[in-house]
Amino acid sequence: MLLAVVLANMNPVFSKLLFSRGWTPLTLYFTTLIIVSIVLLVHEYIALERGARWGMSRRDVFGVAVSTLAAGVLSPILFFTGLTSVEASEALILSSTLPLFVVCFGVLLLKERFTVQTVLGGILLLAAMGVLLWPDLTAFHMSAGAPLIVGSSFFGAFATIIHKKYVVHRHLDSIVLVRTLASLLVVGIIILVTDPASMQRLTHPENIWLVLSVPVLVFLFPFFLFFGAIRNVKAVDVGIVEAAGRVFAIVVSSSILQEVLTSYHIWSMGLVVFGVVFINVPLTRWRIVPSRLLEIGPLRK
Repeated sequence: MLLAVVLANMNPVFSKLLFSRGWTPLTLYFTTLIIVSIVLLVHEYIALERGARWGMSRRDVFGVAVSTLAAGVLSPILFFTGLTSVEASEALILSSTLPLFVVCFGVLLLKERFTVQTVLGGILLLAAMGVLLWPDLTAFHMSAGAPLIVGSSFFGAFATIIHKKYVVHRHLDSIVLVRTLASLLVVGIIILVTDPASMQRLTHPENIWLVLSVPVLVFLFPFFLFFGAIRNVKAVDVGIVEAAGRVFAIVVSSSILQEVLTSYHIWSMGLVVFGVVFINVPLTRWRIVPSRLLEIGPLRK
């Protein structure tokens, strides 16, 4: 599970490296969706050969449609776009607000209740974001990337609760496939309308191995690892692993991208660790997967 969390949180690192080589947020995400779709189609075909059931009710269709729009389109586009304006380590810290938004939406839509743990965890995560952004706040200047990253977590959390509330279909791999294909279609249309010339990069990609690192190492490999491991891990362990994995990813990203970790980053990381642990434990007990595998899901055990 630790390996899955660390790899999933390496997304900003690989994305930053590709951005420096001329890739745009939309083309990078679209390429990722293409590769993920191919792998999931093969996986689904194998599952069908084993006699797995396939089919969704109207309730499932509604939940998948809304969660796809929120977590398959809006959330990743905001995240990749925001990443062009902030450092990778900062993006990882800012995206840690996801569990807080999940709790808030859970209270609003699932009739869950705030607990001492969730309130304390939320305060710590808000404090972590405040400490990280303190120099910008005091200078009355904030990068446009920060609110985009937070907005990405907002829509990702909304999709988590929508999935939990409406999707009851148990063959979750089918849900993943439908969400990925629908996201691929929507993002492809957006690119064709807004920047059709960028499609040329897809026909002659530079450094194919680096391009494959995002869908394979950041999405697919962590996806199978995480949801295979979570069946045998306690709620407390999930929270600890998620927090530790995020900190490790921040340190690695700063080393690879030569980003300087200031005292503000260190304090924010400390607050994030405790905040994530406090919140992820009750989320796991609510049977809501806390890890940020938003774009392809599934978002429930």
